[in-house]
Amino acid sequence: MEAQTESQSDLVRAEPGPALEDKSIVLALGNETHTLGNALRDVMWSHPHIQLASYTQEHPSSTDILVRCQTSGAITAGQAVAEALHMTKAILSHMSATMDAAVQQWEQQHGPIAAAACKQQQQRGEAMEEDGE
Repeated sequence: MEAQTESQSDLVRAEPGPALEDKSIVLALGNETHTLGNALRDVMWSHPHIQLASYTQEHPSSTDILVRCQTSGAITAGQAVAEALHMTKAILSHMSATMDAAVQQWEQQHGPIAAAACKQQQQRGEAMEEDGE
């Protein structure tokens, strides 16, 4: 388990579960929120060897989420989380490509003026978020 922890980036700290060394793991993912936590948990639940998948954010001001995974023992918890992360990345890549295609199709149907108006609205929304409104 130690070698696996050292090979992970500084953003992920692994803590093995006390009784189930290889079947259970708790990962602290830095600078992540409910957005990744929910997506990853849902993907982990669809994995055939994962028996328990959850995440928590200790406090609203915390910049970390804690992801917990427990497997049947067919694979290690670390392997299961890695597979779930790859699956999540593939799903999100597909969603991004689908959204890009839909936006492009919409812009072609509605013309450049409507597309420009939507982009201005989006920029105003982003500016309001930055200002905390």
